[in-house]
Order: sequence, then C-alpha cells, then structure tokens
Amino acid sequence: MKLQTITILLFFISIFFLPFKNLTAQTQEQIEEMQKNGDNETKDTETKLSKEEKKAKKELDKANTKAKKEADKANKDAEKARKNSSKDLKPKKVKKEKPTKVKKEKIEKTKKNKPTKVKKTSTRSSNLNKPLKSWSVDIGLNTTNPQTDIRYHDFFGTLEPKNEFKYGGQLRVTKMFDNAIGVQMQFGYNRLQGVYDTLVPFREERIIMENNGIYEGLYFRNNVVQASLNLYWNISNTIFNLNRYYKSLSSHKPMKKRWFSLYTYAGIGMSFFDPHVMRLSDNADLTTISTFDPNIFRTDRTVEVVVPTALGAKVKLSKTFDLGLEMGYNFMFTDKLDGLNMDHPKRLKTDGYTTMSMVLSVKLGAKKQAKDHLEWVNTLEPIFEEIAKISKIEKKVKRLAKDEDGDGVSDYFDKDTDTPEGTTVGADGKALDIDRDGIIDDNDMELFSGNNAEVDEQGRALDSDKDGVPDYLDEEDGTAENEPVDARGRTIKIPENSNEGKLRNIALPSIFFDTDRANIKRQYEDELFQMALTIKRNQGLKFVLEGHCDERGSDEYNIELGNRRAEAVKQYLVDNYKLDPSIFTIVSKGSQEMLSPKFRVNRRVDIIIAE
Repeated sequence: MKLQTITILLFFISIFFLPFKNLTAQTQEQIEEMQKNGDNETKDTETKLSKEEKKAKKELDKANTKAKKEADKANKDAEKARKNSSKDLKPKKVKKEKPTKVKKEKIEKTKKNKPTKVKKTSTRSSNLNKPLKSWSVDIGLNTTNPQTDIRYHDFFGTLEPKNEFKYGGQLRVTKMFDNAIGVQMQFGYNRLQGVYDTLVPFREERIIMENNGIYEGLYFRNNVVQASLNLYWNISNTIFNLNRYYKSLSSHKPMKKRWFSLYTYAGIGMSFFDPHVMRLSDNADLTTISTFDPNIFRTDRTVEVVVPTALGAKVKLSKTFDLGLEMGYNFMFTDKLDGLNMDHPKRLKTDGYTTMSMVLSVKLGAKKQAKDHLEWVNTLEPIFEEIAKISKIEKKVKRLAKDEDGDGVSDYFDKDTDTPEGTTVGADGKALDIDRDGIIDDNDMELFSGNNAEVDEQGRALDSDKDGVPDYLDEEDGTAENEPVDARGRTIKIPENSNEGKLRNIALPSIFFDTDRANIKRQYEDELFQMALTIKRNQGLKFVLEGHCDERGSDEYNIELGNRRAEAVKQYLVDNYKLDPSIFTIVSKGSQEMLSPKFRVNRRVDIIIAE
C-alpha cells in the first residue's frame, strides 16, 4: 500500500515537473544564446569603448599639449614682464634720457634735412642718377613736291592743271649717344607728281623744253620707296645751353625746363622708284608717241643713291611723346626721278623732291631707366652747377677781404658798412654805444649815463632844473638854480650858522674798496658821477678826501693804504670829469676812525666839504 501510494505520488510529481523540464531546457538554450549574444554585445561595447577611450585620450593629449604651450607662453610673458619691471625699478641714473633725446633730435634733423637738400637744388641733376631713355620711334606724315625737270614752280607746287602736292609717310628709329648727337634708321614711302605746260611762268624752262622737242604739256607720276642711315643733331642742346645758363645766373633764377627744340639730320641711302610720263591733253604715255624723242625718257624701274636732309622743330608733349614739324629735301644722284633725262645748260643734272612732315615721336626706355629722355635733359647742368658754386665762393672770399668803410671789420660780417673812418666799432662793425643812450661813444661826453636816461645831442643826461642831478635820478623837480641839493636832487637845508650859505661838514656818498686794494670798482661809477656833478654845481667849495682802513695791518701800512685810496678817488674825478685837483685835500685816517665792526664798511673813502 505504501509502495503503491509512493508510486502514484511519483507519477503525479513527474507529470507536474514535466513542463518545467522542457521549460528549463528551452530556457537554458535561450540563456546560452543570450549569453552568446551578450558576449557579442560585450565585445562590441568593449570595442566601442576602446575607440572612445582612444579618441578621448587623443583629445586629452591635444588639450594637454595646448595647455602646455599656453603655459610656456604665459611663463615667457611673465618673464618678459618681470625683466621689464626690473628695468623700470633700476635707478634713474642708469636710464639716461639725454642721449635718447639727442638721438631723436638727430633722427628728426636728418629726416628734415634730406628733403630740404633735394628741394633747394636749382637744377635737375637728380635725373642723372639713373640711365636716361635714349631710344625713340618717329612716325611722320608727309606732303611732297617734286624738284625735277617736269614741274611748274621751284619749291612751290601748283594745283592746276595737275595737283603737284602729294602725300607720303616715314618711319624712323633713333638712338641718342648723348643729348645732342644720335643716329637714325629711316624708311619712307612718297608719291610724286609734276606737271609742265606752255604756261610755265619761267621762260627759261620753256626754252629748254622746246630745245628737247617738247612743245606741249605733259606730267609724270612716281612712287618712291627709300631707306637711309642718318646722323641726327639736336641744335638746341649744342648752341643754346650756355646762353640759357648765363641768363639764369643774371636773373638769379634756376634754369627753366626746356620744352622746345630745334634739330636737323642728314644721311645717305637707297631709293627705289618707277616713273611714268604722260601727255597732259589725253593722258597718253609719251614713250609710245612717235612725236617725242624716246631717248630722253627713262621710265624703267631703278635704284639710285639718295641723300635725305631735314631741318625741324619739336615740342615736348610729355615724358613719352614729342610732336614735331620738319622741312626736308631729298637729293637724288640721278636725273631719272621724273622719267625725263635731258641736258640742262649750267645746271646740275640731278633731281630731288621736298617734304613737309608732321612727326610724332615716342620715347622708349627700360623700366630701370629714368622717365626723362636724354634729348630733353641738359647733361652739362651738373658742370654749370659746380661753376655757380665756385662763383658764389669767390664772391664770399671777395666780401671777406673787402672793408669799404675801413673800420677793420670785413664787409661779410659788417652790419654797418657806412661808419665814418676812425669810428670805434664792435665785432659786428657797428659804432660802439656802451651806455645805449643812442649817442656813439666817439661823440658821447658822458659815457656812463644811466639806463632810461634822456640825453642831449652830446650824450649828457638832461637836467631840467639845473640842480646838478640828472632828471632820471632827480626825486625833486623844480629846485631853484644854485640851490644846494643832495645826490637825489633833494634840497639841503643850510644851517643858520653857515658861512655865507656854503655847505660845511656834510659828507657825500662814500666809496668802498676790497681788502688791501686801492683800485676803484666799476659799481661805484654812478656815485662818483653824482659827486662830480655836486662839486661842479657848488663852485668855490673845497673838499677833503679821507681814506680809511679796517683794523687789520700795522698803523704805518694802514696810513699809507688810506692815502692811496684817497688819491685814487681824486685822480678818478680829475681824469674823468676834469675837476681842479687843487680843491681836494688828501687825509689818511688809517684804522683810527672805524665806524663799524664790519671790515667792509671801514675800507672806504669819505668826501667831506672842507670848512
């Protein structure tokens, strides 16, 4: 029973767990598959993470490198700032500002002087610093006129019965060797036409034609091609340059820029032409008409020697273009130009033709060359400039050696060249006026009149009230004549017990001296002047000159020194103001009467009115 029961229980248990077995197996497979997928996802994740990690690492390295550079730069800036700050903290003596200022002034001076030197140049010699243009191409349009046997006039054509004025052109290439001489290659094409009929104004021409069997009118046509090598000569650059230089010197102006030029050329070359001669009435070719002698006609094509010459004038339009007008004559070494070859008694057996041309010149040069053409620059201007400098130096030397007024000062430095002979002058040649009163010293009777003093014609200070004190020092105007006054022009009251109204025991300003000296110092000239005026205004008075010394030195020496000081004052008054020496009495007190403990005050001379 128990076994049966256990068997039934097991049966039911197996039935119960059977689905779970399949589920477990299925779940295991799914789990393995999931694990497998998980491993793949893990691997992908790891790969993705490794890539991101590498990328992050690179960015980190890049950021670190950038940060390091910025740090290095910051360190350098800090170091530079530290150095600058350390320089700023240095003592001021180390940083010398004066040399810097001098350097700046030198630089500014150099910058200012450079353009001034170039602007003050009177010529265009700076153009010669670079090679000048020397090539040019000329293009010309011509009017032609024949100078042949068959023609109506000499040098002047006619329009009837046939037009003798035809046209042509020329091309020239010119190379200048200097501003006057050059060489040309010339190529030209010109059409010619000449006419003769029985109305030709010159009877001699009609006779010559009739002698050669021509009794009716005829004309010729010809096309002339020629090439030549010419020698070119600019006349203006050869003849007129020196005259222009002398004109500039006489007018004291720089040479003007030339815009007009005369020229000429002559050469030798070859001419190619084919003449045709026709009867004027029906245009028939004369070589086919039996009535004319065929031996006098030469109408075949030919090559002959030609000598082209011309005289022209041109103007400078710009640094690239010139425009000219020229008259030319082409001399042929043949008589075939008009197709008529006959004898001319007493004449050259040659033909020719003239041209009147309008020529446009194009001046050429390399980029490194100057803009000006050699033909328009005067290459002698630097020489003229040096001659002008030498001339100026010669004038200065003559002025240095010249002294018109004979005052001993060269006219070059003399600011007054009309001073009379013998006048005392200063270094500038002006007559001396020491006190600046407007009267020269040679005419000034009072050499040391004070500043702002009004003086008369002889340089003496004015004294309106005649009290002996000049107006510029007089503090009291209108004092009576001969009234006693002090050095400032103030009235002196006379004591009642005075002797006949004369001044007694009144001292004038003292004169002071240096230690152990008896010479009068210049600073006391005004005081001595006042003394002299007072003495002159008080005639009849006598004066005592007392010499004093300080206490230093022996008594004998001080007495002798006091005498010398008093004698010096006396001699000054006598020499400069012509006072009578007999009115002075010399007394030396030595160091007996010292008025002050100061040595300077005791070294003096007192002037006292004697009793």
